[in-house]
Amino acid sequence: MNFAEYKQHLAAIPYGKRLPSALYLYRDETSHFGDALEALVSRAAVSCGATQLHNVLKFRLDELKVSFLAYPDFLEDPHPALRHAITIDLATGKHREADYSDNINPPILHRKETFLPPNHPKRPAFAALTQAEEEHGLYEETSTIGFKLNWERLLAAKGLTIEGHTIRPTASPDPDDVARPCTREIDRHKTALTRYDLSKPVKTLVEYGLLKQGTTFFDYGCGQGSDVSGLRALGYEADGWDPVHSPSVA
Repeated sequence: MNFAEYKQHLAAIPYGKRLPSALYLYRDETSHFGDALEALVSRAAVSCGATQLHNVLKFRLDELKVSFLAYPDFLEDPHPALRHAITIDLATGKHREADYSDNINPPILHRKETFLPPNHPKRPAFAALTQAEEEHGLYEETSTIGFKLNWERLLAAKGLTIEGHTIRPTASPDPDDVARPCTREIDRHKTALTRYDLSKPVKTLVEYGLLKQGTTFFDYGCGQGSDVSGLRALGYEADGWDPVHSPSVA
């Protein structure tokens, strides 16, 4: 299947959480999204070792890549956390894995109903929760709510809790809670993501010519240093600092 055919098959799917660069679908034994794509996914799963635990598919819309994502509590948890991910390049067959099981602030899902086909029995309950969350103003800052700790702090600040797929008030909201420093001790070394390519912000700098050869780049809070090493490999002068992974500037 070439890229044009791939995009055509994805465009024909009438549901899914569709973002500018990706389409997300729930995956189980009843999933049907077209014979060609299902055959492609089956071959890819065998090739990269994905199992039925990888119950969410992420189809890239800008390149031939599919990710198999494991959200063990997708149907039960109102905002399930990512446990494991496998991304396979359908053009080369190469794949990479990321384990989030020990991450205290893993990615979480919202708007779960969009992942499901229209006739799925769980969709109405998921949609009702999404509507309630919108009415409580919980989606005003979508760039920050996609991680577990950020979401929990926002709920606390609003004086809300979620039981099952129903949202309820807990106490008077504290508008200062979002700005209050977190006193919980955090294992910083567990929050750094393992990357295998440049982060999106750094890619953007390179693609738009904002980072030019001859200029220097310093990544404060560089985590495991993937941006630093990647830029060095491209010939840029780059360095970084991280309190755990790189406490001394190289």
